Amino acid sequence: MRETLVATGRAVLLMLVAALLLLGYGVWQFNGLKHADAMDQAQIGRNLARGEGFTTYFIRPLSIWKTTQHAGVDAKRLFRHSDLVYPPLYPALIGALFYIVEKGGLEPPAATSPGGAKAAPSAAGGLVARLIGWRHWSLFWFLAAVVWMLWLVLRATRFSVLPTHVPRHAAGAVICALLGGLFWAKTVSFEVGPPGAFTVFGPDRWIAYGLGIPLMLLNCALVYGTAHRLFDRRVALMAACLFGLAETTFQFALSGLSTMLTMAWVSAAWLALIVASDWRETGARPRGAVVLALAAAVAIAGAFLTHYAAGWLLLPLCVVAWRTWGLARGAAMAAAMGAVFVALVSPWLARNYSLSGNFLGLAGYAVSEHTPMTPGDMFQRLMDAKPVVVSMKMVWAKALANASVIWSDCPWIGSYGIILSLFVAVLFYKFRRPVVNRFKWLAAASWALLFVVWCFVGLGARPERSAAQADNLLVLLVPFVTVFSTAVFYAYFDGLRILFKSVRAAWITGLVLVAALPLLLRLAGPTAGRMAYPPYHPPLVSQIAGYVEPGEFIISDQPWAVAWYGDRRCFWIPFSVPEFFTLNDMHQHVAAFMLTPVTLNSRMLTEILVGEWAPWSATLGFLKFPNEFPLKYGRLFVGPDKRPVSWNLKGAVDLNELINGVHVIVLCDTERWKSRPAAVAPVAPPPPPQPQPAGASKP
Repeated sequence: MRETLVATGRAVLLMLVAALLLLGYGVWQFNGLKHADAMDQAQIGRNLARGEGFTTYFIRPLSIWKTTQHAGVDAKRLFRHSDLVYPPLYPALIGALFYIVEKGGLEPPAATSPGGAKAAPSAAGGLVARLIGWRHWSLFWFLAAVVWMLWLVLRATRFSVLPTHVPRHAAGAVICALLGGLFWAKTVSFEVGPPGAFTVFGPDRWIAYGLGIPLMLLNCALVYGTAHRLFDRRVALMAACLFGLAETTFQFALSGLSTMLTMAWVSAAWLALIVASDWRETGARPRGAVVLALAAAVAIAGAFLTHYAAGWLLLPLCVVAWRTWGLARGAAMAAAMGAVFVALVSPWLARNYSLSGNFLGLAGYAVSEHTPMTPGDMFQRLMDAKPVVVSMKMVWAKALANASVIWSDCPWIGSYGIILSLFVAVLFYKFRRPVVNRFKWLAAASWALLFVVWCFVGLGARPERSAAQADNLLVLLVPFVTVFSTAVFYAYFDGLRILFKSVRAAWITGLVLVAALPLLLRLAGPTAGRMAYPPYHPPLVSQIAGYVEPGEFIISDQPWAVAWYGDRRCFWIPFSVPEFFTLNDMHQHVAAFMLTPVTLNSRMLTEILVGEWAPWSATLGFLKFPNEFPLKYGRLFVGPDKRPVSWNLKGAVDLNELINGVHVIVLCDTERWKSRPAAVAPVAPPPPPQPQPAGASKP
């Protein structure tokens, strides 16, 4: 009983320390979303919560071309434009979070279609909203957490509880408490506050604290479970600490990216296959082993529907299943796992094909992006991609360049340095259990496979002073790598035969402190500031988006931020000026045009005069717009305080106003910042003429 109570106290204390570290790091370093992918998926999740379906306010010219080419021109597709870039699970999770926080009462802007009509909620949606809006949910979950802990303590005093079962019971009580806090919290506003009172956008906090931190704790629990299954409890505890105290883990948790969810799917798949292999080797539960192997395929399907590239991990898992079940049965098991995977992902692939003629939507063009022929984000900004032909030679050159960058310049390795160094030693160490060696080589093979895939898919943008990267694939395997690195550390450490417990504790504590050193140094440093500027200034983006009605469109170089913070439909700037006129004339009138530090901070010689922004070089470099440009009224936001300066394109701009630097450029069809355009009432047709009686005189 005493041992159980001590284990309970340690588990609760460890969770409290982890919660304090997470909250402290978030308060000290989190200043909003910094990744375009995070903002883009957040606004898709908000649209899902509003009942607008899997639609996006961030409209890419390439997406317009694909949908138009496949299904024809239709203006309604711009107002309810289906997203063709991301898989559905992470935006759906964000939408569920917003729906719960808003208690089912999330409303879209005033105009959601050209006619301004708003669809009535379905009966099922109204029932779910009433269920979510039950005001006693918070009390229910808090009471569940208290009862769970009281039951655990009572059972520990009256009966016996295994110390290994205590962490899962404590985790269950903590999950109930978190759910209680989720339903107890006040509804969040999607209106961005004024610059003077702005700190961090409220929904940004919910994505980081409400999703990122719980998913990080879930990954720590999966690391613990995997290490405990392969080795013992001390390896499990050390592996969870090394993974959870790495600063890169914290940054990914607070980034708003889907990495933590994808990592959880992958870790769950590996844990399921490990248990299945154990049962298969011992012959304990043959049917249960088959079910768990198929569950691993289900988890990889979940990873694929969170991040497409993670689906490649099905191949090494099938190889391990083949090796575990033997030649004939293993082939059948691998085929069954593949069939389960295909069955689960086929509906989403069919949806993409019906909309764009491509099973992966625009994600299928990732290999063709960032090549010498398509530098930067040029490919997604094309209104017609037919003339662009990317050869295999260009793709190969891109892969080699990416391999060099990944291998020689990966800052995300910083806080994982010790883990990866120990994993190199794992490759030269042979464990006693064959199943452990099998999964060791599975980790190495999966790492090599994802390295090759990442080289061909491409590198995502990485904000300054951030280790989190949008398309980082290797980080998905860090939990599994941490398990083996910790195991080999203890194998060599036990070989030293240190008898004094204090000395052993000092060595182990020293390893944990060295692994957590980047995190501690970041906490000891200055705060991150109020917002991620440059280039994202949410109050200014919201102010500019306020010039435009909900049914109108904006063009910008950061459409993901306009869609998220401004809550307006926004086109990405087309690749060339003629394509801008095509978009404005053929598809939809553009009400505003906004340039931000995303491009205004670009280097003149190497990024504006040449490269992807070369067709706009006169505009970006010298503020010269074509005479026939449809937007004639401009406004410049200059200086550190973003002071607005009016500017008429027909006249010259006063250079004295630009001494402090131009931060944002806005062009509109009218001077919207002075007077809002009045709504035009529909003109009723004249009444039909009435028949006149015979002999009556005309008026």
